[in-house]
Amino acid sequence: MNPTLTTRRIPELDGLRGVAIGMVVIWHYFVTSTIAQPATPLFYARALGRLTWTGVDLFFVLSGFLIGGILLDARAAKNYFQVFYTRRFFRIVPIYFAVLIFLPDLTTFGLWAHHGDFTWFLGSSAPLYTYWTFIQNFWMAHAGNFGGYGLWMTWSLAVEEQFYLTLPLLLRVLSPRWFIRCVLLGICTAPILRVTLHFFRPDNWMPSFVLMPCRADALLLGVLAAILMRDVRWRERIERSKFFFPILVPVFSAGVVFLGLESWAPESPLMGKAGYTWLALSYTLLLLYALTRPNSLMSRALRSKCLGWLGLIAYGTYLFHQPIQWLLFAYFWGGAPAITSGYRLITTLAALFLTLVIARLSWRFFEGPLIRFGHRSDYRFTESTETTSSQSTPELVGAPIGSSFTATRQTPG
Repeated sequence: MNPTLTTRRIPELDGLRGVAIGMVVIWHYFVTSTIAQPATPLFYARALGRLTWTGVDLFFVLSGFLIGGILLDARAAKNYFQVFYTRRFFRIVPIYFAVLIFLPDLTTFGLWAHHGDFTWFLGSSAPLYTYWTFIQNFWMAHAGNFGGYGLWMTWSLAVEEQFYLTLPLLLRVLSPRWFIRCVLLGICTAPILRVTLHFFRPDNWMPSFVLMPCRADALLLGVLAAILMRDVRWRERIERSKFFFPILVPVFSAGVVFLGLESWAPESPLMGKAGYTWLALSYTLLLLYALTRPNSLMSRALRSKCLGWLGLIAYGTYLFHQPIQWLLFAYFWGGAPAITSGYRLITTLAALFLTLVIARLSWRFFEGPLIRFGHRSDYRFTESTETTSSQSTPELVGAPIGSSFTATRQTPG
C-alpha cells in the first residue's frame, strides 16, 4: 500500500460540498421558482441568490481536486485503472440508475391515476438512452434545452463522467511535465471554445454550458490545486504568503459581485465567455484558502456538523431534489414549480424535507454500503514503487513532496 494514501476525510471539503449543494437547491427551489414583482422586498431578496446556480461550478472544482488527487497518489499502481473505475462505478452509477428506473415509473403512475397534469413534466424530454449512457449533454447542446423528466441537473454528471474517461488516461500515459502542460492548456482552451461557439451559434448558449471541453477549466483548476497541495514548495508559499490571499480575494470577489449585478444569468454572453472561468478561479481560491488556513473563521465554519452532514448526502440530494420538486408540483398543482402563494411555498418546503430524508436514507442503506464494497478494491504497488512513491508525484511541479498534506489530509476515492 502506498504510504501517501489514506482514508482520512478532509472536513473542510465536506463543508464545501454542503455549500455547493445548498446553492444548487436554493437556485432550483427558491430563486427560479419564486414569482416576485420588480422593486419589491421579495424581488431584492431573490436577487441575492442570482449566482447560486454556480454551486455546480464549485462541484466541478471539488471533483477535479479530489479525483485529481486520488489519481496523482495512485498513478504508479499496478491496478490503477481497475481500482479507479471500480470505485467510481459503485459511487456514481447504482443510485443514478435507480433514479432513471423509478422516475419514469412514477410519472407513468401519475398519468394512469389521472391525478395531476404530468404532460408538461414529460414534454421535450431527451431520449432515455442518452441518460443511461451519460450523453444527455450532447442532446441538450443540440436541442438547445435541458429536456424533461426532472433530470435537468444530470448534464453535470455527464460532464464529470466524460472527464473521468480522459483524465486517468492522460495522467498515466503522459510524462509529468507534459501532464501539467496539458492541464494548463485545457484551462486556457475552455473559454476559447466557448467564445468560438458563441461566434458561430450566438442563438444557442447551451453547448457552452453543458459540453465537457467547455467546462473543463473548472475541473482542471481543481486538478491544478491538487498538484499544488502535493508539492511542499508551493504549499508553503501559499501558506506563508502575506499577499496571496489579501490581494486575490478582493480582486476575485469584486469580479463575482460585478457578474452578479451585470451578467448573472448562465446564458448571458459575458458569463459564457469569461464568467465561468472567473467563477471557477474564485472557487479554486476558496478551496486553497480553506485547506491552507485551517484556523480561519471560514475554515471553522466549513467544519460545522451541519455543512458536513449536508456534504455527506450531497450526491443523493443533487439527484433527488429536482425530481421530487417536480413530482410534487405536478401532483398537487399540475404545472411547473412556481411559488405564488403560501400553499405553494409549503409544497416547496415539503419537497426539500422529503429530499433530505430520502438522501439520508439512501446514504445509510444504499450508497454507503456500495461505496464500502467498492473500496474493497485497493491499489497495489510494486516494492520499488513503495520505496520511491514519495518521489513520483512531485515531478509534476518539480519539487520534493512532503507528508504534511498527503499522509494526513487525503480523502478516499
